[in-house]
Amino acid sequence: MAIFHLSVKIISRSKGQSAIASAAYRSGQRLVDQETGQIKDFTHKRGVQYSEIQLPEQAPRAYNDREILWNAVQVKEAKSNAQLAREVEVALPVELTRDQQIQLVHDYVQKNFVDQGMCADWSLHDKADGNPHVHIMLTMRSIKTTGEWASKQKSGYILDENGHKVPQIDPKTHEQKIGARGRKMWKRTTQTYNDWNNRDKVENWRESWAEACNKYFTPDLQLDHRSYQRQAKEQIPTIHEGTVARQMGDRSDRVQINQAIKAQNSLLQQLEQEWEQLKQQLERLKAALVDLQER
Repeated sequence: MAIFHLSVKIISRSKGQSAIASAAYRSGQRLVDQETGQIKDFTHKRGVQYSEIQLPEQAPRAYNDREILWNAVQVKEAKSNAQLAREVEVALPVELTRDQQIQLVHDYVQKNFVDQGMCADWSLHDKADGNPHVHIMLTMRSIKTTGEWASKQKSGYILDENGHKVPQIDPKTHEQKIGARGRKMWKRTTQTYNDWNNRDKVENWRESWAEACNKYFTPDLQLDHRSYQRQAKEQIPTIHEGTVARQMGDRSDRVQINQAIKAQNSLLQQLEQEWEQLKQQLERLKAALVDLQER
């Protein structure tokens, strides 16, 4: 049965990470890091089944080359603590064919990221170990209509309830301040250029992934992005195993934990079924008792 898994993390310089190295590893390619001159070669990596780059309309077509794309990102994100990319990792439904999995991810990436202005570079990994998944690398900056990277923040005027600019008042004269060039001064504010870092975005992406998957499933096999607690289900969630744990099998602590959780959930499900049967019997007895009293 398909499982729901979607995680989000940031690839950043402060962690000693490189956008080029990350893209090369996930795509299983050989890329040159123009910043350091180093070659990141992962052409021997197993399990990379498919890779694709999707771009918004305003992005330069040259960014269809991931080496050009991520080198351009590293040039722009030059600070030592710069965030280079956002990565979204999702588990793929094993019930779907490879073509269906690719179409599912392409449509999801287009709707949730590319149509919002992000450049997306994603790769599908599958080592035939029952854990097909996708790594989606996303740019952090918007691209302007000129094809240039936008600033992460933009400045604008503060407006009153009527949509008029609010003047800066000199506390001494109680009149509007005048700048060095004789220009009137207005209150300004700084805000982020896009809303991609908003906390509710991750929840939206999770819900959208469940909806995208469910288009391929019958009503009884629907995925739910919510936790068991939010669904009011008496089940214990399993933990993410990962490729290494799956390869170790029963020798892995994570695999053993999940086996124990699945056994407990099976018992809980059995008890729930028995409880439902008891409630049905109770309702039948109540109905019989009412019938006897009426007689």
